[in-house]
Amino acid sequence: MKLLSLRWQLIWSLILLQVVVGLLVMGGFIGLAWVLGRVVDETGEETVRVIRDAVVRAGDGALALAPTPEFEQLRGNAGAGLWFIVRDAQGHQLVQGEVPERYLGLAGRFDGIDRVWIDLATSNGQPKARFERVETRAGPVAMMVQTGSPLSMKSTLRGTGVAFLFLVAPMALVTCLGVILATPFVVKRGLKGLIATAAHAESIDVHERTTRLPLDGVAGEIRPLVNAVNRAFDRLNEGYDRQERFLADAAHELRTPITILQIRLEGLPNDPLKVKLMQASARLATLAEQLLDLQRLDGVVVQAQQVDLKALCERAAADLAPLAIMNRCSLSVDAPLAIVVGGDAPSLERALTNLIQNAIEHGGQGCDIQVRLCEPFCIEVLDSGPGIPESERERVVEPFHRLVPRGRGAGLGLHLVAEVAHLHRGRLTIGSNDTGGARMRLELNLGT
Repeated sequence: MKLLSLRWQLIWSLILLQVVVGLLVMGGFIGLAWVLGRVVDETGEETVRVIRDAVVRAGDGALALAPTPEFEQLRGNAGAGLWFIVRDAQGHQLVQGEVPERYLGLAGRFDGIDRVWIDLATSNGQPKARFERVETRAGPVAMMVQTGSPLSMKSTLRGTGVAFLFLVAPMALVTCLGVILATPFVVKRGLKGLIATAAHAESIDVHERTTRLPLDGVAGEIRPLVNAVNRAFDRLNEGYDRQERFLADAAHELRTPITILQIRLEGLPNDPLKVKLMQASARLATLAEQLLDLQRLDGVVVQAQQVDLKALCERAAADLAPLAIMNRCSLSVDAPLAIVVGGDAPSLERALTNLIQNAIEHGGQGCDIQVRLCEPFCIEVLDSGPGIPESERERVVEPFHRLVPRGRGAGLGLHLVAEVAHLHRGRLTIGSNDTGGARMRLELNLGT
């Protein structure tokens, strides 16, 4: 179901409100006028029409009145005050009610005149009588009627509808058009603070857990929602802190028994079982160190420290050369240029170390590993191993993800590298090289 935007919701609500208010005002005006007796036929036009439809010819040729429903209603509403005179060309005359003396002699004096309003004794400028020649069922007649008779409900509604159509409807249409044009600007201005808050929320990530949504410019109706979101951030931050403290404490507690275990394993006789146990304890020690590295990253602030990437590559390769030799792997460094980048040297060295260790472990026995330095701020680690399937390249950076069920790859190495890259406004890209092996590309300072 497609939802209307807030702008169109306001537009339709305002238009509906105008229509409802207009109808209520019109209905209230009609009702008040009806109660006060002000809904009357001021010009006499409606009275002439009702009487015209009631005039008939009697059997003797005289003029008579048929009891039509509208005429009976007019006579009932007007009561004894209703008067009129109807004359035809043969001299027949029909008089109804008490006609004022001043009007009795005027009915036959308007030969050649089709319509006229007569006002002999009034101070408000409204005619007291209306003279008109009309065509009836009895033929053409001259009619003089009293003005100001009460209108029927049907005539009132019809007249009011016409007045609404020609007077109120155009103004309502112009107002609705103004609402449609002005509402987007009003909504944009009213939601300016909320839009800024949403943009600020969009920029928050997991590494900025202390950031909270600002309240500046936010409407009072939206403030409870913003405050609730900020309180939710506080609770999430507390949960993250507890989790990180637990991981850090667990890693610290594991280091001592792991060290003791390695010392005791070294004292065992050399046999295949000892090799397997030493490898397992080494992996366990590496995992504990990676947990500590992740915990340390939260406290790292990347300062304007100048890091020589060429020296960093050579140092990391030299430290891991014995491990590469142990696995019969060749390890080389291709860094013809000295590249200096601003960053945190320990975390960068730890990330590169994890990439080389990952290549040694998963490249297989006898693989070729190359550490390559690229411009502007990029380090690549390539191996000649089986590589990483394209469908798994995004998932391998997840903590403890295994490419093969029950396989050896279930640590935090690549996840730690991705976190270091993010810390340095960069990214870790996983691909393949020309030989089909894995290519780990660590790019730094992409935002500069």
